[in-house]
Amino acid sequence: MDEVRVAEAGELAGLAAVEDAGDRMFEPYGIVFPPSPNIEHAADPADVFVVGRPAVGFAFVGDVDDGLHLHQLAVHPDHGRRGLGTALLAAVFGRAAGRAVTLTTFRRIPWNEPWYRQRGFVEVTDPGPELARLVEGERWLAELGERVTLTCKVMVRPTARG
Repeated sequence: MDEVRVAEAGELAGLAAVEDAGDRMFEPYGIVFPPSPNIEHAADPADVFVVGRPAVGFAFVGDVDDGLHLHQLAVHPDHGRRGLGTALLAAVFGRAAGRAVTLTTFRRIPWNEPWYRQRGFVEVTDPGPELARLVEGERWLAELGERVTLTCKVMVRPTARG
């Protein structure tokens, strides 16, 4: 499996094809995204983990409240079911160690919400102010399908003792 790494600045535009291909996986569920890739607008490549060279998957994160928010995770469908999404999520957890990871996603898509729940995510019951604003800003997505906000507390990894 390819190693997960931080994106290089020149890679962000190329991730739009991965995002578009991932977005098409929602179409059988009646969710059709407008043609405006979000990943191209990542302000800092350091906020994007990628896998593959050229990248075939990415995770776009940012600090929200006292935690880390997963804005988007996408793997090109041609490279799906190989553990790349799990590897990307592990990198997100590594950056968040000791803090919560939050995300918003579509509810009841068989390979979406359940995938996160199987990895320890639970529904947010009391969002912080920044997360609440983020969810409000994504209200247009709720017009495409029912949404859910999830969180997972990441435990600090033990360190080796010398």
